[in-house]
Amino acid sequence: MNYADVTKIRLDIASSIAAPLRMPVADAAEKFMRVPKGGSNSIPWDASLAPYVIEPMNCLALREYDAVIFVGPARTGKTNGLIEGWLTHVLVCDPSDMLIVQLTEEKAREFSKKRVDRCLRVSPELNKRLSPFRNDNNVHDKIFRDGTYLKIGWPSINVLSSSDYRYVALTDYDRWDTDIDGEGDGFSLASKRTTTFMSSGMTMAESSPGFDVDDPRWRPKTPHEAPPCEGIISLYNQGDRRKLYWQCPHAECNEYFQPVYETFAGYENAPDAKTASDGVYMVCPHCKKRIDSHQKRGLNKKGEWLKEGQKIDKHGVVTGHARKSRIASFWMEGPAAAFQTWQQIVYKFLSAEEEYELTGSQTKLKAVTNTDLGKPYIPRSGVDNCTVEELMARAEPGLKRTVPQGVRFLVATIDVQGGRNSRFVVQIVGYGQSGERWLIDRYNIKYSTRCDDDGVAERINPAGYAEDWDLIISDVIHKAYKLDDDSGRRMPIQFTACDHGGEDGVSDNAYKFYRRLKTTGLHRRFFLVKGASSLNSKIINQTFPDNTNNSARKAKAYGDVPLYLLQTNELKDRLSASLERDQAGPNYIHFPDWLGEWFYEELTAEVRNNGKWTKISVRARNEAIDLFCYANAILLLKGYDKIKWDSPPVWAKAWDENPNLINGHESIKPLREPLKKQITPQKPKSPATNNNFLSNTNKGSSWL
Repeated sequence: MNYADVTKIRLDIASSIAAPLRMPVADAAEKFMRVPKGGSNSIPWDASLAPYVIEPMNCLALREYDAVIFVGPARTGKTNGLIEGWLTHVLVCDPSDMLIVQLTEEKAREFSKKRVDRCLRVSPELNKRLSPFRNDNNVHDKIFRDGTYLKIGWPSINVLSSSDYRYVALTDYDRWDTDIDGEGDGFSLASKRTTTFMSSGMTMAESSPGFDVDDPRWRPKTPHEAPPCEGIISLYNQGDRRKLYWQCPHAECNEYFQPVYETFAGYENAPDAKTASDGVYMVCPHCKKRIDSHQKRGLNKKGEWLKEGQKIDKHGVVTGHARKSRIASFWMEGPAAAFQTWQQIVYKFLSAEEEYELTGSQTKLKAVTNTDLGKPYIPRSGVDNCTVEELMARAEPGLKRTVPQGVRFLVATIDVQGGRNSRFVVQIVGYGQSGERWLIDRYNIKYSTRCDDDGVAERINPAGYAEDWDLIISDVIHKAYKLDDDSGRRMPIQFTACDHGGEDGVSDNAYKFYRRLKTTGLHRRFFLVKGASSLNSKIINQTFPDNTNNSARKAKAYGDVPLYLLQTNELKDRLSASLERDQAGPNYIHFPDWLGEWFYEELTAEVRNNGKWTKISVRARNEAIDLFCYANAILLLKGYDKIKWDSPPVWAKAWDENPNLINGHESIKPLREPLKKQITPQKPKSPATNNNFLSNTNKGSSWL
């Protein structure tokens, strides 16, 4: 029979009553932590690789601070130092309960298995502190020999309430919801967990910026102030606002400066992003001399964190009155990141700029700014910067409601207005190459074919009368416009998009109208759309609404009608970029001089605020904005942005090659190219059969 050794038991429990080991966090990580390197290999943690994390790490053990905030780009080594390094210090030097909060439950599980478990396994000092009992080492909960409890969770009220933890670490904070289960922001909830421990408690949050700047016209009042926006940047502003400074390596200068993207040079006149990034270097803002990328590691080793109000001279002497705060906040930008090259940063940013110029999309530009530059994104919103007068001044003379040279096809968009002034608001836009477009027509369909007792046409009622929707066929889908030449040819409407929402009854009648179009084949050129903006959604989501299980719904959707949900914030960003252009070319919008001031007031009726587009007033009309966005969405769906203009599809060919044009007084004919296989229309079934719009039309349809 084997008996326990009293001496071993005594040594085993001694750590639970031992005095804290007074050692800086970075020193403890360097001495006790090993970093896994694939398989069973590991190396000691090396502070010299990312020396800028040493000061933030050491602040985690200082009682003068309640929290540490670190703002930085990806590939900085911040997770390795601020999470795993801090955990090492906690377990070895000052054991106490700790909570690590990852973005989601899945990410928490991944972090536990790939980072924490591996670190504990390959670091001898940490490994021997694990409990020998199997049930004490779970994915989300780990108990150590001395009773220390580690929780690895995700942002939820169950994780961030009730329990007390001396140490709380929040990762990737700007990807969290701003309101956790309706109880408040994550940082406030997390910091409450540490209040029981008073000055010995500590909360840490790290992230690259993820929220847009609230006010694009903001200018800093102090050198280290960050723009006004939610998330990690807001927490940084509450702290003592430290920024990283490098010392110029040229002996005749030796002045300190901030390593930011604006100090890059050598890429300005290159023909493409790859060539530009290959030649990038940095210029000292004091002596204007060149600094090359191979010098980055040495510059980081000598880097200095300065608080708001402090200055440093060429001899390294720090002066000034530092900002006071219970939060130690740090913000570094992309050029100092240890694990990303300057060439990669410049290439990604210039590529994102090119995409913005071509498409008007700011998605990639925002991602690069946030995660590679480590900066909050300031939206390039042209609509709220363009005035009515500026847009009107760009109007061009020409024949009214005529298709000018350059237009390849027409898109009609319809907004449904209800109430006393019910109507269909119709806008016709002609598209040329690379997003260049012309406003061709704008009109209202106000009156139905129904008459009152006196024989006067009644106002249309899209919500009450399904037959009123048939006016869209005659007054929109079958409409054609004269070309601006002497040929007498006309150009028909290629695609039509219509908003399906509004007052009760509109959606139901919209579905019925689409089903009627299917009996004639016109549904292939007609799209029902709905704004459903979400920060995480795709630009366009195809859905087939089915509410057959809900008898209370007035709009009878059987899953047979495709509805396209649009990410309106992204689409409005693209429109904004187009309006910002003041010279003809890709994405430029041409306006005819017969439009009234009312139209331009609609185009300037919204501003971007807190990452979302909102109307400047409740009564402001914004139909022009919505209608432009509907058109852009449908063309993205049809692959317009991928067209090779030396061999475009039939419907986008030049006038003399386009078979869809109508000669003289010919009637509207089926647009090329028709389906090779005729599909027999079927009445909708309940529950719906699988009637996938895109897959059906793709079969035998070359014009798609």
